[in-house]
Amino acid sequence: MTNGNLISSMDDAERDSSDHETSPTTTVRRVMLLTQSVAMGGMETHVRDLAVEYVRRGLAVSLVLPPGGEFDRIATACSNEGVAVSRLVTDRRHGVLAELSGLAKLAGTIRRFKPEVVHLHTGGATGGLAPFTVTRLCSRAATVRTEHDVPTALPGRSFRATSWLTDRLTGGLVAVSRRNAHLRIARLRGHRRFSAVLNGVPTLPLDAALKQKNREAVLGELGVCATQTVVGSVVRLVEGKGLPDLVQAFSAIDATLPTHLLLVGDGPLRSALTDQVSRLGIADRVHFVGQRDNVTPYLDAMDVFVLAVPAGSMSIALLEAMARGVASVITFGGPEEAVIDGVTGRTAPPNNPAALAEVLAELVRDAELRERLAAAGFAHIREHLSAARVAGDLLAVYGAAAKGAGLPPEFTVDALPSPAAPAETLSLTTPPSPSVNGPP
Repeated sequence: MTNGNLISSMDDAERDSSDHETSPTTTVRRVMLLTQSVAMGGMETHVRDLAVEYVRRGLAVSLVLPPGGEFDRIATACSNEGVAVSRLVTDRRHGVLAELSGLAKLAGTIRRFKPEVVHLHTGGATGGLAPFTVTRLCSRAATVRTEHDVPTALPGRSFRATSWLTDRLTGGLVAVSRRNAHLRIARLRGHRRFSAVLNGVPTLPLDAALKQKNREAVLGELGVCATQTVVGSVVRLVEGKGLPDLVQAFSAIDATLPTHLLLVGDGPLRSALTDQVSRLGIADRVHFVGQRDNVTPYLDAMDVFVLAVPAGSMSIALLEAMARGVASVITFGGPEEAVIDGVTGRTAPPNNPAALAEVLAELVRDAELRERLAAAGFAHIREHLSAARVAGDLLAVYGAAAKGAGLPPEFTVDALPSPAAPAETLSLTTPPSPSVNGPP
């Protein structure tokens, strides 16, 4: 089948979808998850959590990951849970011949596994054209793509063309928040079956003794006194994360406040950020610890978690920090976001280091406020933003894509946000509710 025929078949499916009911009843039992990741980050953690949750619900799951040592931990964790893991090249980072070989192997994997849905995860509105073409050529699986970030503000002509073709081969497009969905529509385009499925993370009760032990170990590693306040972030050191603004904001916090900045992650901006830290004279209070396979001890060492991203929403690292009981700050919030300003965390306007510095300084000074926000944030994640809830929502989206039906109305990007502030503040050691965290 040619690409033209593929697009034509998608057009037919689009016309036929108006004849289907809007509430899908198809039950999907075989799912292939696929990433074209370039480095470890929140998206990869999300895919791992999703694969494990599906297996626990009795689904057959295949996971296609790129080769590379940085993904070995996820591959092992998923394999140990019963996920069928394949390590394949599905893009051109390793050259055209490697891509063609990987795509041929992908075709064989699809034929053997026989997925009902192939769900691709991308960092933004890019990638997926080749694997979705292969999927359409060798199977009848529905194709779903989650974009974990938003397109650049001014996408070029080539980007738009490739994205348009990929959209035509995508049976269901997923944004990780309604904010991201509307930015995607404004900067690029929408999609005939465009849903917003809010991100989530595993939710477990906190062991206060372990959390304290982790904090003491990390502070000892950094040479930081236990009485000092640690502001931190888990983030790739790349453009688009607001990192120069974060460093500038930290430098503006009153130097008499005993505060340190902990940055967990690596990337091409590390050298420039190190130079900025030196120029600002704060090198003795800023700690770059690089990429870590297990970020939990570093989250436990933080008193305040912060992301200064100028756009995008529902960061996995933010949700993980809140699930570890860390007071959190981000550059936007709202009733359907993880951070509801003054309730589950604090917000500061994006691209405004001075305003961010004020919010951070307030939290550094006020331990009682940190504790209140941390407890409310923990309850909010447990109640509304669990990995189990994400899995259930996505299965509904899969059903719509597999049947060619309309989305359930609550998942459409134009649905009204559901205010989700926790009704009460729970203890950080309250066990999670089985109805929220267990299988349906």
